[in-house]
Amino acid sequence: MSLRTLLAPAARRDAVRTLVRDHQFTERRACRLVGISRSSLTYLARPDRHVRLRERLITLSGKHRRYGYRMLHARLVREGFKVNVKVVERIYREERLWLRRTKRKKIPKEGRERGWCPIAANQRWSLDFTSDALANGRKFRTANLKDDCTRECPAIEVDFSLPGERGHPCGQSLAGILI
Repeated sequence: MSLRTLLAPAARRDAVRTLVRDHQFTERRACRLVGISRSSLTYLARPDRHVRLRERLITLSGKHRRYGYRMLHARLVREGFKVNVKVVERIYREERLWLRRTKRKKIPKEGRERGWCPIAANQRWSLDFTSDALANGRKFRTANLKDDCTRECPAIEVDFSLPGERGHPCGQSLAGILI
């Protein structure tokens, strides 16, 4: 991950100033390294127009923990704020006031039977495909034939392409092994 994805514009400007001041980089080179244009280096941010709104939104969201930005917007309008719902949503996101959704607890169904497990060799076989990449970036795949009981893998086919019609070392096609 580069500096460009990690830093907000204000932090990038600070990084450029640090590189120029402490490490004797030129401004042009520091901007190129951090990934910011030289014109945005001199940008002066305007003061926040919504300071009162932001403070009230934070206090309301603390008081009403289950409210989302739409309910908070309705509350703010009732209190006399003349504000668009999109502005409330933006500030809500900037302040990270959203709630994490809790996952519903999954209750297992009664009478569910466990899967059949082989107790001896050669009762059930599985065909598993895996993929990886070489150091130069070229991808390859493997087809692994595995005994589910002993976990032995008597046949592994490795190649850059593994179509289903290809013959397998076991004497049949990859599609035929699955049947």
